[in-house]
Formats: sequence, structure tokens, C-alpha cells
Amino acid sequence: MKVDWSDDFKMLYKERGQQRYGIRLLALWKIQEGMTETEVCKLIGKSHASIRKWRKTYEKEGIEALLRIQKGRGRKARIQGSCLEQALTELNKEKQGGRVLCQDIVDYIADKHHISYSRPGIYRMLHRLGFSWITARSQHPQQKHEAREDFKKSL
Repeated sequence: MKVDWSDDFKMLYKERGQQRYGIRLLALWKIQEGMTETEVCKLIGKSHASIRKWRKTYEKEGIEALLRIQKGRGRKARIQGSCLEQALTELNKEKQGGRVLCQDIVDYIADKHHISYSRPGIYRMLHRLGFSWITARSQHPQQKHEAREDFKKSL
């Protein structure tokens, strides 16, 4: 199936080569020459969805839209180890006993630093920074420290 588009993709591909958008030009050049989408997928190693998207973009908006590559979402801002350590200390003080849960850390970071993390993301970050979930036995907030010390002495 030969497609009659106004632009010469072969010439554009040779002119621009393997720049960022070269693969798009190559795909549409091969479709223009009569290759099927499946053959083009195998040739360039992209999915049908990508090729269809490039084709529709060209047909609706032209060559300029096809060659416009938008930036990705970028990397998420990272919390420094000292900030996370401080956050864990503050959360521990606020709790006054009990355990600091992963969701508590997620909520704290969202409130204080305006960065949204998922729980698996927090676990990966804690692991990367060398933190461990091994903790001391939790203490009830209403526990009396003096009564516990007296009990220890009387044994």
C-alpha cells in the first residue's frame, strides 16, 4: 500500500539522519514506499501504537508536529538523607510511642516538602540511604517510665 504524502521522507531522513526524530522519518519513509506497519515495526523495533501515533500526527498536523519531541516528565525531586533522618526523628517524637509506618513518612514528606512518593518509592529510598526497619520494641504512650524501672529493680 503506497501512501501519497506531500513530503519526501527519504530525503528528510537522509538530511537529518539519526537525530532524535530520525526513527520517525524512517518509519514514515518505509510506509510511503509501500511497507506494511507490521514490517516497519519489525524493521525499526517499535510498536504498532507508536507508528500509528506518528502517522496520525503527521496526517493531522504536518511535518513540524511530527518532528516536535516533547520533554518527558523529568526526575522526581529527591529527599536528602539528612532531611529524611530528621523527618523520622520528628515523626518518632510526634508518635510518642508506637511505630512509624511507611504511610506516615509518605504523608510527612507530602506535607513538609510537597513531593508525592508512593510507599514502594519510600521503601526504595530508605534502603538506598541505608535505613533499616529493625526497631526497638514500641512503648505505649501512657506507659509510666518510673513504674517500669521499679519493676526491673524488684526482679
